Amino acid sequence: MDSFEINKIVGAVLGTALFILVLTIVTDFFYHEDELEQQAYIVDVPVETEQLMDEVEIVEIDVMELLVLASAENGEKVAKKCVSCHNYEAGAPNKIGPNLYNIVDRQMASVDGFAYSGALAEKGSNSEAWTFDNLFHFLENPKKWLPGTIMGYAGIRKPEDRADLIAYLHNISPDSTSKIE
Repeated sequence: MDSFEINKIVGAVLGTALFILVLTIVTDFFYHEDELEQQAYIVDVPVETEQLMDEVEIVEIDVMELLVLASAENGEKVAKKCVSCHNYEAGAPNKIGPNLYNIVDRQMASVDGFAYSGALAEKGSNSEAWTFDNLFHFLENPKKWLPGTIMGYAGIRKPEDRADLIAYLHNISPDSTSKIE
């Protein structure tokens, strides 16, 4: 390719860019909108946000009430989301996450051979266990409930699905002393 061909290509690119620039300036001139003197619609924003916060009622979820109504069969279906990272059979090896067989009432961070995050290992060193409440809140949003956890799952939003999953985990936890009543 000689220099004449290169000059034609560069000229075409620059000519196109110049055409687009002129076209933009001309359309802005013809379709220009004047600034409003005042807003057409004014939104009233309450000044007292504390007053609004007092009116908001925070509903605390009763985990045991949900567990009584929970279905372990549905929980097994919910648990299928977790099989890429966790096992549920006795004696099965750990995957990316620890084996969840017999997790209910088990001490946190106690599966041999699994490298837990510092945050979870600290809870385990304080002899905290995976109670129904702890599982329920952890499954809702692991990173919010336990800042510093390395679990990359966003959580299960529906309380009913969390309760179903916990009922399933309870069924596969023969050493659990907790009862769903």
